[in-house]
Amino acid sequence: MLRNVCDRPDTTFLWFLSPLKAVRYLVCNRYKWLIIKIVLAMLLLVMLGLFLYSMPGYLVKKMLGA
Repeated sequence: MLRNVCDRPDTTFLWFLSPLKAVRYLVCNRYKWLIIKIVLAMLLLVMLGLFLYSMPGYLVKKMLGA
């Protein structure tokens, strides 16, 4: 009788034994598209920033014919 109560599969406490996997599962399922959108927006901002940073130098080179 006692054996039936304690006879649980090994995967019952798997989330407790590996908390990083549990957190990753929760974050990826809930916020996957939000994270993807934020990363894409950050990449777009970095590309725009690099363009604005290097544009004056290229304009001077074009104007001076260098």
